[in-house]
Amino acid sequence: MKRHFILVVTLCLIVFYGCELPSVPEQQQASQKPQQPQNETEIVILSVNDMHSSIDMFPKFAFMVDSLRAVYPDMLLFSAGDNRTGNPVNDQYEPVNYPIITLMNKVGFDLSAVGNHEWDGDINNFRNDMERAQFPFLCANVFVPEAVNLNIKPFVTMEHQGVKMAVVGMIEIRHDGIPGTHPDKIKEVSFKHPKVVLPDYKYLRNDNDVVILLSHCGFEDDMELAQANPWLDAIIGGHSHTLVEKPSETNGVLITQSGSHLKYATLVKLRVKDHKVIGKDAIVLDVNKVRKEKPEIQQLVNDFNDAPALNEPIAVAKSKFETPQELGCMMTDALREVSGADFAFQNTGGVRINYLKKGPITVKDIYSLDPFNNDVVVFEMTGAQVKKFILNSYRKNGGYPSYVSGMTYSVDDDGRNVWVEMEGESFSTKKLYKVAMNSYMVSTVNIESEDDGRSMFMTSEEMMIEFLRNRKEVDYQGVVRTR
Repeated sequence: MKRHFILVVTLCLIVFYGCELPSVPEQQQASQKPQQPQNETEIVILSVNDMHSSIDMFPKFAFMVDSLRAVYPDMLLFSAGDNRTGNPVNDQYEPVNYPIITLMNKVGFDLSAVGNHEWDGDINNFRNDMERAQFPFLCANVFVPEAVNLNIKPFVTMEHQGVKMAVVGMIEIRHDGIPGTHPDKIKEVSFKHPKVVLPDYKYLRNDNDVVILLSHCGFEDDMELAQANPWLDAIIGGHSHTLVEKPSETNGVLITQSGSHLKYATLVKLRVKDHKVIGKDAIVLDVNKVRKEKPEIQQLVNDFNDAPALNEPIAVAKSKFETPQELGCMMTDALREVSGADFAFQNTGGVRINYLKKGPITVKDIYSLDPFNNDVVVFEMTGAQVKKFILNSYRKNGGYPSYVSGMTYSVDDDGRNVWVEMEGESFSTKKLYKVAMNSYMVSTVNIESEDDGRSMFMTSEEMMIEFLRNRKEVDYQGVVRTR
């Protein structure tokens, strides 16, 4: 049966990759396509994860989906979360996220997990997403007060081709008890760890032929969940951007994940007989290699991309930005200069692209680099408090130093001591300094300061745009300030 599955998928690839079909005699082709055994049903699912507003991939993806549905008319389409955040065309659209939700509706998604970045707007934005979406969002380990009125389902059950199915959703939880988003965005809801909550849904096994976890927990956590919950048939995962090129079983549970940004999709087939899954197959498909686009979807994407304000050049990069550190140094220089601070810091996770090409820098580039709309806050700190802040942010970042402007610094291997250098003057542990950072760092890093901080009533993106307009040209090639 696996050979049959691979052959059928190969025929699909010929259609949407533009390959040539090898010459195979008709009698041999017929012999390679065995008839479906009696009382056996195939459940076919195409899954993606961490699309991050990659709307430009949708015309090819839609063509792929249509080609597969020509072979598997009952194919289901799942997303394992993080549909948004990463493309200003979507993230700055009015209403926010309208492009990605519209495209998901057009292509025909059946389910989506709730990813940590689904919360990046605010509760109202997420509510609007769910109202527009023609598919449910699943998450069993978020707890929403009735007054908040968010229609997140812990699981869904369905009868598909005569097979009873249950799909449960889960989201990752960090060591601080929340998913990876701005804490201020999720004050109205609470979370529990997936390993605590998932066993509560084992009862779904009693009344369903197939039970799937639609997970936004990350590949490592998915393997742990599979070890502890062998009653699951499959985990369709996301969050860690892992490309599981050869999906396989862990403790009898099939685990898949399709990278990120809609570059890949995974086709899963579960064979069900006598109310049990008797076979599991999965294959990864390369969306980039699809040679055709669906015209209707391409026109929608063209319309969404027609955003003159985002395409406006605001400065010129004299050389390519080749590392996140170079980008982080520019970001912190912008915060320091526009706010009038002595130092500025930027968390490493807030730098959302890895490079920026030489030439014009556009407004869209800035919102791609920093899509979170975090306000900038300035604190007064003594030098001693600045050093403590550096160590606290280092630990919060998992052993990665935050990007900085106004100094260079190094942290020792055990994360207990920091050495600071400034250009042109000595650093004093007793002197009072002004320190700028985004509001995400304010909410997540322990800060000792002489005051409670002063909002600049500007976002970090707005400060970068002002900084670049004033500078007109920038060159950060080789700039390194932490070690």
